[in-house]
Amino acid sequence: MITRIAAIGAVVVTGCVSVIDVAVKDHAVVADRIELGQSVDDVLQVLEPTQLALPAVARKHPDRYVKKGEEFFIYYARSGNQRDGLTTDDEFTPYLFIDGQLKAIGWVTLGGPKTHGQAVPETHLYMTHPYYGRRW
Repeated sequence: MITRIAAIGAVVVTGCVSVIDVAVKDHAVVADRIELGQSVDDVLQVLEPTQLALPAVARKHPDRYVKKGEEFFIYYARSGNQRDGLTTDDEFTPYLFIDGQLKAIGWVTLGGPKTHGQAVPETHLYMTHPYYGRRW
């Protein structure tokens, strides 16, 4: 908790770290504590604190449905950040629960992310020295 407060304070002071970056880092710290077979409550107790500071536009709402009598619940944790201004599937890790038990982590069982971030190439500006005519 203190780490989260310090990181959020860094956002205010420097503007270099975003709330999304904090959530991604926090998720990476706790992700290894999640194991297949755990209950929804046990997994969310670990994951949700890492996602609390995210604004609604930086989250992906869970999916719920019933198929062949089994209840499916997919929780998406923010685990990546493309600096393109978009919120896309590839910035999340899905946690798939069937009848309240964690059965899969990641996109493989879901057929892969449906949306992807737009990689923005770096722009290099070259200036010509007025006296020497060389780029620097």
